[in-house]
This record gives sequence, C-alpha cells and structure tokens, in this order.
Amino acid sequence: MANMKDVAKHAGVSVATVSNVISGKKFVSPELKSAVLESINALQYRPSKIARSLKIRKSFLVGLLVPDITNPYFAEIARGVESIALDHDYQMFLCNSDGKSYREEETLISFLGHGVDGVINVAPRMEEGLLADLSDGMPMVILDRHLTIENPLIDVIYTNNFKGSAQLARHLLDKGHRRFACIAGPRDVPSAVRRLQGFCSELERDGIREGDIRIYYGGFKYEDGFKIMKQQILKLKNRPTAVFAGNDMMAWGAIEAAKQHGLKIPIDISIAGFDNVLYSSLVIPAMTTVNQPKYEAGRAAMKLLLEKIMKKQSGEDVHTRKMELDSQLIVRESTEI
Repeated sequence: MANMKDVAKHAGVSVATVSNVISGKKFVSPELKSAVLESINALQYRPSKIARSLKIRKSFLVGLLVPDITNPYFAEIARGVESIALDHDYQMFLCNSDGKSYREEETLISFLGHGVDGVINVAPRMEEGLLADLSDGMPMVILDRHLTIENPLIDVIYTNNFKGSAQLARHLLDKGHRRFACIAGPRDVPSAVRRLQGFCSELERDGIREGDIRIYYGGFKYEDGFKIMKQQILKLKNRPTAVFAGNDMMAWGAIEAAKQHGLKIPIDISIAGFDNVLYSSLVIPAMTTVNQPKYEAGRAAMKLLLEKIMKKQSGEDVHTRKMELDSQLIVRESTEI
C-alpha cells in the first residue's frame, strides 16, 4: 500500500508538499498540486484518517442526536448534516433518544467518551442548565429549540413555530371555520408549545372563544393522531370542523381515522399538520401543512458546528450564535374546498 513518501517520490516533490496538498493549509503552486494529485490517483494513495486525527488533534467524528429516527422530519435533517460533514471528511454518529431526557444525557456522555469533535442535538427535552453542563467544553449546535442560556460553545438554530401555526390558523379562519380541535405535541417540548400558542393566539384574535377550541396532547406519532381523532374528537356531539395537528405524523393518523369513520376531507372536516415531510403531499387527500427547511437546517447546523470546532482548536474567541429560520404555509387538498 502506497504511503506519503511514495507519492512524493512519484511526483518529484517533497513529503511536506504532499502534506500541504492534502491538508490544504498552505499554498502550493497549481503545477505542483496537479502533479501530486495525479500521483495520488496513480498510486491509489489514501491518507490515514487516524494518523491525521492524532497529528491535528481532531477525531473527524460528530454526534447527531435526534428524538425519533423513524420520523421523516429528522431523517431530512440528518441528510443535511451528513451532506456537509462528508464534504469536510467527517463521519457522523447518529443516535436516537426516543424523546427521553435520560437517554439524551446518556448519549451526550457517550459522545464525549468517543471523543467526537462536536454534537448537533435536535429538539432536546432536557433542562437547559444540564444541557450546558453536559457540553463539557464540547462545541454543540442545538436545532429546533430556542434556548435562553448563553454558552459560548453552544449555537442555536430554530424555526419560527409561532408564526407558522398562526398562518395556518388564519387560513382556516378565512375558509369559514369557527370550531377547532388541536392535537398538540408533548407539553414539555418547546416547539410544540409555540405551535399551539401561535395557532390559538390567532384564533382568539379573531374572536374564537376558548370553548370552541378543543386541545388534546399526543407524542408526535401517527398512532397518537389516529387514536385521539377516533376516540375523542369524532365522538364529540358538536364536532369541530377543522383540526390542527402539531406535526405531519399525527395529522396523517387523524386523516386516516376520519376516513375510516366515513368522513370526506375537507368537506366534512379539514385537517392540517406541521413540518411538510415528504409523504404529506402523497397522502390522500394531500395534506395542508407548514414547511420547515429541514435539509437546509441540517446543513446550516453542520456549518456552524465546523466553524466552532475550528475556532476552538485555533484558540479563537467564540460566542453563542442564534439563527431563526422562516416557516411557510403550504395549502393542499385536506383544507382546500
């Protein structure tokens, strides 16, 4: 197997020049760079990542922690993270917390033990102070949750959930709906709380009374939406004409329950979700929802993390950065008569 010395000899350059071409840290003339790259290809040389990591004190590993790996929303985020990670020769550990704070704590400790260079933590549920303590000097990006604490090694990316759900409420009001049900996400998930607040706030601004807004809580899963719709909402004597589910998974479950009950959507009842995952446009009828830039959010999170890793390694000052992403109402057949 070829090594760096073999490449240098084949290209007629020094080992230092080969190293500079591979690392990209120092200028190498186009002619020499071309010669080195041709020799690398000819000899099929592959730099040792282990040796490189020891030399520059990087593991080239990042941890990605999500609440539910089966939810397409988190899958799209993971794809975005990985697209940037691979461009920078990083590998990704993907772990699932099942939405449990103790699993988040265990996973972060495990990431530290494996020597990852940084972590992207998506929609964590653990208490803010503990989250900051567990970073333990490790660069981290929190995605899909707004934090009030300031930690120079932690950056935050979140979507304007309040605005998105308020836009959806306005759409339903404009369609003439006056009785509503909400299948909200877990009470301890900040993004779920903001979605419920945005939706109800817009309804109340339009004069909808509290008694005309039925609120139920689920766990962001398909079966939650199906069960709540079938066992509670559809059994109401004065049934709501519009249902907002806190994510597309629960909205899909609600749609299927309504269809099993013999209701026509949106003629008998309108149903909408939040996230705009891939299947939201494929269910029948196609689902009205609020788009979040999931893939783009994953890419942005990885870019922020890489910048923080490099600054920490070089000893530069770091500070908390907060990035708010916009949401967009997507109107489809499930609410559009």
